[in-house]
Amino acid sequence: MESHILAISGGGFSVEEKAFIDEYLLKIPRKQEPLKIGFIATASNDAQGYIDEFYTAFKTEQPSHLTSKDFEALNIQEVVNALDIVYVGGGNTQYMLEIWQKTRFDIVLKNAYQNGVILAGISAGAMCWFETCYSENEEEYEEFKGLGILKGSLCPHYNDEQRRIAFDNWATTQKNNILYTLEDNENLHFKNEKVVAKIRT
Repeated sequence: MESHILAISGGGFSVEEKAFIDEYLLKIPRKQEPLKIGFIATASNDAQGYIDEFYTAFKTEQPSHLTSKDFEALNIQEVVNALDIVYVGGGNTQYMLEIWQKTRFDIVLKNAYQNGVILAGISAGAMCWFETCYSENEEEYEEFKGLGILKGSLCPHYNDEQRRIAFDNWATTQKNNILYTLEDNENLHFKNEKVVAKIRT
């Protein structure tokens, strides 16, 4: 079984109509019928405006979303396993991962990935799949654990000077870590945990 993760650094449905990277994502499953695509907006504290934008962008598919309250449903694993794609939104990565761990939704996502559900996400939703995250928590940049599906660490928005300097300084302490950096127009497609494409938009 093929496993896919699409790490999106910037752009996407929240900033542009018919975003190329979103069109690319929809082609990965190679299905003719509308795709079941579920949005996870935990990192933005389930911001309703963000969720609404998702539904508008993917209205020709079968869009749905899951809030933090849904993670505790008894059938949550079945719900997520039934999706073609999980799309994780941007925001506060550390907050998101804490909520996932507390509700054991992190395990649900890992199981879904093993069952062939495509994982995708932008910014926080791109960083979270890696072993280690290094990102801002309020004003300070901190290192914390990611889901560990992909080895190493990813820095999105690498064109942002403050973020680039902080990440580069941290990178000097990471002797054996695989590090990826993506500017806002760059994205990575992983197949079976290996990079198969770098998509520039």
